[in-house]
Amino acid sequence: MTKPFSAEISAHDPKAKRVDSRVPDTRQGSCFENYGVIPCPDGAAPFTGQDANYEGAQTAYRANGDGTVSDLITGLTWQKAHNETRLDFFAAQTACRQLTLGDQQDWRLPTIKELFSLADFRGSQGRRAFIDDVFDFRQPGMDVLQGDRFSATHSPGMMGQTWSATLYTGVHYGRPGVEAAFFFNFLDGHIKQAPTKGNSRLFYRCVRGPVWGENRFSGSDHGTIKDQASGLVWQKIDDGKPREWSAALAYCQTLDLDGKRDWRLPNVKELQSIVDYSQHAPALDERFLRMTDPKGWFWSSTTHGDNIRHAAYVCFGPCTSVDGLDVHGAGAQRSDPKTGDPTSIGSLGGQRDEVRIRNYVRCVR
Repeated sequence: MTKPFSAEISAHDPKAKRVDSRVPDTRQGSCFENYGVIPCPDGAAPFTGQDANYEGAQTAYRANGDGTVSDLITGLTWQKAHNETRLDFFAAQTACRQLTLGDQQDWRLPTIKELFSLADFRGSQGRRAFIDDVFDFRQPGMDVLQGDRFSATHSPGMMGQTWSATLYTGVHYGRPGVEAAFFFNFLDGHIKQAPTKGNSRLFYRCVRGPVWGENRFSGSDHGTIKDQASGLVWQKIDDGKPREWSAALAYCQTLDLDGKRDWRLPNVKELQSIVDYSQHAPALDERFLRMTDPKGWFWSSTTHGDNIRHAAYVCFGPCTSVDGLDVHGAGAQRSDPKTGDPTSIGSLGGQRDEVRIRNYVRCVR
């Protein structure tokens, strides 16, 4: 029998280990092997160390009864409503600046780290959006998508693209001089980029509060770096060996570094938290963290709900198509098959995403 591509994903595994982190948890509480759902493993069992084995800062939203939602972890206040009209980048910025809601007027378009802090990785197309139910979010109808540039390559169930204020510093789609901004898709669970000018019209959700997600790294002489903002300690440089997903999990579970043995593969929100969006070659603060391959992509421990045969990765180097174009931007987040032969798959998605399967690893504790 062929196993399904998607699955109902729990929000919590009762055996999960608590992690001292200020990055909001992914809320992925189910465990997976390469092709399906499994009971959450532990000890030295294969696939131990994946997302659901650990619990970070648990989401804590408060609906304020005035059309706003407070995030008690990040300190941000969000617009609760779903803005059904898709706007271009500058119109979305203006809409947020002009918003009066909850008796406040200091609303703005969120950064990509702020927007991704809302990502809920119980999501999968046709089952639930990649955002908590405290927020309003609806799949657009064809009336909303009339003339939309993404509708040619995306079904309505994939059209959850939502602007951030974060501009890409690299070259969009091989087109010098084309400004692009990152967005998160709350219906397919990916970070990509789109031009700020032209006919790119996406959803938007406004936020207010001090900017959240900026790193505060402090180094050591023992191959590790601590982010004082998140409380997480990172492996300073990867070992230069690309691996399939199961091997990536095992590598971190057995790593002995700086006298510590409690390393693990980071979940996708933890991994994205160290992206430096002011850079693109690579999108990393190389004063503190290093990459052996400047074009590298890095595995997370998070399975992707749309296709549980895939796990999420973050492009720290260019996020390329099979044609070599940087279609999504360094700092984008995608998903790759956990195992297999890349040459037998070809490409993924409407932008002909390159398939690597063997990605790099940076462990965290």
